Amino acid sequence: MSLIKKLAGETVIYGVSSILPRVLHYIVFTIYLTRKFPEQSDYGIYKDLYAYATIILVLLVYRMDTAFFRFGSREDGIKKTFTTAMIPIFFTSMVIIAFMWFQAENIANLLQYPDQAYYVKWFALILGFDALTALPFAKYRLENRPMRFLTVKLLNVFLTIGLVLFFLELCPLLIDKGLSWADKIYNPDKKLDYIFISNLIASFVVFLFVLPELLKEKFQMDFTLWKKMLVYSLPLVVVGIAGNINTAFAAPLQKYFLGGDISDNLKNVGIYAAPASLAIFLNLFNVAFNYAAEPFFFKNYKESNRENLFGKVALLYTIFGAFVLLGILMYLDSFMKIMGANYRSATEIVPILLFANLFLGLYYNFSIWYKLKDKTHIGALISIAGAIITLVVSIRFLPTIGYLASAWAAFACFGFMAIAGYITGRIYYPIDYPIGKILIYVFIAFVLFKLSVYISSFGLGTLAFFIANTVLLVAYGIFTYILDKETLREMFRSN
Repeated sequence: MSLIKKLAGETVIYGVSSILPRVLHYIVFTIYLTRKFPEQSDYGIYKDLYAYATIILVLLVYRMDTAFFRFGSREDGIKKTFTTAMIPIFFTSMVIIAFMWFQAENIANLLQYPDQAYYVKWFALILGFDALTALPFAKYRLENRPMRFLTVKLLNVFLTIGLVLFFLELCPLLIDKGLSWADKIYNPDKKLDYIFISNLIASFVVFLFVLPELLKEKFQMDFTLWKKMLVYSLPLVVVGIAGNINTAFAAPLQKYFLGGDISDNLKNVGIYAAPASLAIFLNLFNVAFNYAAEPFFFKNYKESNRENLFGKVALLYTIFGAFVLLGILMYLDSFMKIMGANYRSATEIVPILLFANLFLGLYYNFSIWYKLKDKTHIGALISIAGAIITLVVSIRFLPTIGYLASAWAAFACFGFMAIAGYITGRIYYPIDYPIGKILIYVFIAFVLFKLSVYISSFGLGTLAFFIANTVLLVAYGIFTYILDKETLREMFRSN
């Protein structure tokens, strides 16, 4: 089997593992919640708290999953590397969780939620369980156990969704039928609480699911290996924190810098976050690709033809990433109509965020070198620079152009990071990326999008516009096949 075909196959499996749960998550936590929460501020609070959670999770795991790929895939072996990484994660998680628990009131006051200190306690537990399962998930990937990975991921999302529907749909029906026990566990004035409770229960069950595998391990601490892993991973912590500022921190920035009071700002956070979540479909492709590509790159970094191989991977990413981007933009109106009526106004941010995420995916390709060459400090510097761009653009322009500033901040940040990843890679780990073709595909995607906008100005009916956009999408596919049919065929070759 060709290496390109193997990567494509693993991307599909990890795509199902990451995309299916997140699509289901999107259906419930974007479409459903925008209809269930007519007050945009509730959805704004939801997005705000999870933005902070992504950063705290980086601190809990401190990128030991990536260090595990680096050292577990080479001379140190999977078992020793896994246990060496898992022991410190457990102890540091306990410390941070305890701090969040006992300082919950102070943290809630800092976040402008003085009456919801229990949110902080719930999130402490959620993040603790998620941190303790992060390395087992990485182990599934390195051991080529994608079906196990898929099973546990789906368990998490189905359980979360089931609990949300139980609390928000079934409990009110049971109360109407006079069942007193349902009245004791459901308060219609605290619907948002049940989203967090559902997440907490699901995270706990997933932890119990992987616990038997953890208990099978003979935990031993190799301090020499640990020091090497720590030196490797600490710059990646900076990368992770900066990366989450770039990808998930629009809500907190808008909450504080949009110019209104906190309540009004949170409403605008909700208005922005719902259409912005459409960009998640391209980001999901990025995640699926990254899940498969990261261990793939580590395993094949010594391949004699790696320059050609890695270049083809970047080209294939661009081809399919641009297709996903166009697939969203061509049918954007249909996507927007499935959201709650109060969340359909900020469509102008979607194209900007989609192209931003396409650049983010290219950055994942161009920057893999610093993990392979143990130059993670350079990745940290690029991510810090990207975070500075995000913060400066957001803080400077949020008061004047509103939430549109968050979209342009993402575009500027990821565009810079893609360029920086490519330039630094040329110095330390030269790969002959087909930059000309990559830029052609990005340009074609932009031209077809603008052509779709131009066609919409003729006032076509819904069906006629749908057909016209479908023709444009098919035209992209035909052009792709003509230009790069050999590379595409390689995905399906047996050898």
